[in-house]
Amino acid sequence: MSDPVFDTDILVDWLRGVPQAASELARYRKHRVSRLSWMELLSAEPLESRDALEALLAPFQVIELDARIGAAAAEIGRRAGLSLTRAAILSTAQCSGAILITRNTTDFPAAMPGIRVPYTL
Repeated sequence: MSDPVFDTDILVDWLRGVPQAASELARYRKHRVSRLSWMELLSAEPLESRDALEALLAPFQVIELDARIGAAAAEIGRRAGLSLTRAAILSTAQCSGAILITRNTTDFPAAMPGIRVPYTL
C-alpha cells in the first residue's frame, strides 16, 4: 500500500489545530489529497486568507482527477449511493492503491476496506 490519501475532514481538523489530526499526519512521510478535497478547503476559505491556506497545503501532493478516477467514482457513487464528491475522493485513494484516512464514518464506515478512521471527536 502506498502513502495514504487524507480526506477533507482530517485536513480541516489539522488546520483548526486538532492534536489528533496533527498526530495522524505525523505518522506518514508523504501527504496526499484529492483535488476535490483541495477544492473543498479553498471554497470554504475567505478570499483574504486563501493565499495563506494555499501555502499551508503546498507540501501536500494533490492527486488530479483523471478518466480512471472518474469512472471509478461513477461506479462507487452508483453502487454505494455516495455523492459524486465523496465517491471521487474514495476512488482517488483506491485508484492510487492507497487507504483513505477520514473521520467521515457516515459515508465511509470504518469496517469498509481501504478506510482508516484514526480518531473521533
